[in-house]
Amino acid sequence: MSDQNIYEDRIKLFKDTIELKKTERVPNLSNFFTWKILDSPYKLSEAMNDYDKMERVVCDFHERYHFDAYMDLGTRNPIRVTDALGGGDHEVNDKTESINYYDHVLMKSDEYQELLDNEVKFLWTKVFARKFPDTTPEKLINAVQELMAYGQFNDKMTNKFVQEYHCPSVFNMNAVLMHPFEYLHNNYRGIKEVSIDLRKRRTELKDVIEKKFETQMLPALDAALDLDTSAYVCDTYFPMLAHAILSPKQFEDIYWPQLKQIIDKVVEKDKTIYIFCESTMLRFKDFFQDIPKGHVILHLEQDDIFEIHKELPNICLAGGMTTDLLGNGTPRQCIDYSKKLIDELGNGFIFSQNKMVSFRNDCARENLLAVNEFIRNY
Repeated sequence: MSDQNIYEDRIKLFKDTIELKKTERVPNLSNFFTWKILDSPYKLSEAMNDYDKMERVVCDFHERYHFDAYMDLGTRNPIRVTDALGGGDHEVNDKTESINYYDHVLMKSDEYQELLDNEVKFLWTKVFARKFPDTTPEKLINAVQELMAYGQFNDKMTNKFVQEYHCPSVFNMNAVLMHPFEYLHNNYRGIKEVSIDLRKRRTELKDVIEKKFETQMLPALDAALDLDTSAYVCDTYFPMLAHAILSPKQFEDIYWPQLKQIIDKVVEKDKTIYIFCESTMLRFKDFFQDIPKGHVILHLEQDDIFEIHKELPNICLAGGMTTDLLGNGTPRQCIDYSKKLIDELGNGFIFSQNKMVSFRNDCARENLLAVNEFIRNY
């Protein structure tokens, strides 16, 4: 088979799977992140601060395990950019082999109106100033240079995997959508404070969500749906984390109205959306039951994927392989569970890991080698 045929077959395999069509095998998608470095000769700090080393890490990983596509090509944590500005929101610890990001509050509870009035001004005068309090013109110049270097590395890795390894990219970076509540939860208020706002400042919080969605997210959605994304696994990509702190009633009030508009537009345009769900989605299953099949992929982390499959036969599911088993089981146990996943989930299943594999004990090399050999041939 020619290189071009390998690439096109992989694209078709993913797209047919998303449409719940019968395929000869399941697509195998890597949800491995910093574990790739731990599986290499380098320390975390070495690879994350040296793009040549990171390239070697990612390429060795592919040449060893041969996934069909990758959620991460070594570009998720651009710490060189934030470090150039004096950022202190993370810690890379080679001794514990971990990267920690700290919950932070960059917006005060009484500043919702300022954010509503002029978000650009608010970001520069308040959020940026608090995140990088010691910024100088020299640091800004260095950060811009680091941002350009990061962009070049990102492009290099994407092109290399398409051209040399014939692996399609999962999504176009210009087609990434994020719910406005995610910005409040992840970037501005932090987990603890936004949880308080849900009770004490719900009206202000909803005003920000609605304005940000109308003025920023809807235009971004329209632009994403106009892109030619035929060479990607999916047409749009939507990461979810903030829903983890919401009850079903809060989700219906705070999150679902905007997400439903996004999904409706995706369906109307006959496109697809990859929803990457950290935490659990089972308690929100009722919201997804009437979505036409062939448009939504849910990548599940903490849920029982067999239970969700029964509840949502209209949805393509990704994930399933647990880090508990990959890290602590035997190769035989991992293969047997892989077979169970494929046999019981049937068409419309993208084989992947349930969690973003990041820590040493999340996986054992011999288990991953055994699983991927099985997936390629089953």
